[in-house]
Amino acid sequence: MTSHTITELYAYAADGGVDIFDGHGTSTAASILKRSDHVSTALRDIGVRPGDRVAAWLENSNAYLSLHAACARLGAILVAINTRFGAAEIADITGRSGAKVLAVNGDLSELTNIDTNDLSNLTHLITVGICTQMPAWPKVTMRTFEDISSAPSTGIDEGGPADHSNIFTTSGTTSAPKFAVHSQGAITGHALDVARFLDMTAHGSVNLQLLPFCGVFGFVQVMATLAAQATLVMPAGFRVINALDLGTRYDVTHMFITDDMLHRMLEESIDDQPFPMLRSCMYAGFNTWLHDLPARAEARGIPVQGAFGMSEVFAIFAGRPMAAPPSERHRPGGTLVSTTAAVRARDPETGVILAHGEIGELEFTGPFIMTGYFGSAAATRDTFTADGFLRSGDLGYTEPDHSFTYLQRMTDTLRLGGFLVAPSEIEGTVMSHPGVRDAQVVAAGTAAGNRPVAFVIEADGHELDETAVITYCQQTLPKFKTPVRVVAIDEFPVTRSANGTKIQRTKLRKMAEDLLAGR
Repeated sequence: MTSHTITELYAYAADGGVDIFDGHGTSTAASILKRSDHVSTALRDIGVRPGDRVAAWLENSNAYLSLHAACARLGAILVAINTRFGAAEIADITGRSGAKVLAVNGDLSELTNIDTNDLSNLTHLITVGICTQMPAWPKVTMRTFEDISSAPSTGIDEGGPADHSNIFTTSGTTSAPKFAVHSQGAITGHALDVARFLDMTAHGSVNLQLLPFCGVFGFVQVMATLAAQATLVMPAGFRVINALDLGTRYDVTHMFITDDMLHRMLEESIDDQPFPMLRSCMYAGFNTWLHDLPARAEARGIPVQGAFGMSEVFAIFAGRPMAAPPSERHRPGGTLVSTTAAVRARDPETGVILAHGEIGELEFTGPFIMTGYFGSAAATRDTFTADGFLRSGDLGYTEPDHSFTYLQRMTDTLRLGGFLVAPSEIEGTVMSHPGVRDAQVVAAGTAAGNRPVAFVIEADGHELDETAVITYCQQTLPKFKTPVRVVAIDEFPVTRSANGTKIQRTKLRKMAEDLLAGR
């Protein structure tokens, strides 16, 4: 297949007879493509034009896919809003993106707290399914998705491969999220590469879609499934028992998953092999205390593959090949999925491009990364180098054969005793103490220089003995890496993004600085 537009991608999936189960029954790519024609007519009638934004605060569903395809037909841009977001985030993203339309489903009580004066461009609210607590927005016209789906069919398809198609928000743990914008050609091209890399095109491939469509991790899985002409099993949300049942009922062969989701399924399942037909499990780890999860998953027949992605370059920008041994497959990073992409590491202090194995900031280029940050030319300019590489803000090192290893965010790196130190090194030592279940280590400035501080969650049945843990760390860590404080907290501050739960290390650093104030 040579695909350039979103419409062509859905048409290709329709030609392949792709079935899609969304929790309410079985649909097809053909029916979604047909409905997108009707929906695009309705959107056009209410004033949506090429380049306009349509925001979506929706759970995974066939309706969501139809809306996506309809926007692409018009050359409009679908703005994904995390379903976990509340009124403030919904208003911010809808307002700053200048969306004309907001599509929503479920309990709309959050929307009643939004001042529509902050949404100057919004003209229409589209509800999908049964919705409650409808907001009273006098300047906004309410329509149902069922209503706009009955608009006449026109067959119009104005979208082109260079047209912007999707906006995904960055994690925004320290500031308002930026809007990474991608073109139709980038989306379809990357989908084909992922389908090939993961061997989704093999006969009988079935993808279990547990991640939300509003994040790049889940979005890429849907697009790659269509590009592979494979079956898509897509429940509206993640429920452990339901996910386990779907995995066996549909003989699932591929799954994208975060560590907390996989952990819950392994804990709940009584089967030695919960997914007996699974050939690939693309995995993203966010929780330090689940460091042994990939090995536990392998022991129960789940072939874990480490990966790398971000809103700017899509998920599965790189992944570990299935042919690699488990210890290699579990590491984040991997081989570049696109054969025309490139990666390099740059020394953050000298600016020198580093040799394989030397740690620096990872920089990427390729045909399918974002075109820029919507509405922010300055941020776009600052993110790209003069020769077109994207500065990732991630620390890692390159390897032969177009591969690399991701270590951590650059902002998470500790400067201790004049050296750059990965917090995971100290966290591993702290967590090996029997009284500690999980740990996050940050550096706090003092008059004597930066000092490491460990925030921990106590192991079940233990009460933290700070002195004992520090003494324990002194046995294996040099003095400059040994935490000067070990503090128990109930839970780490987090940002719950569409791609996973991320620790807000900035808040932890502020807490550490307050603890060490005056030292």
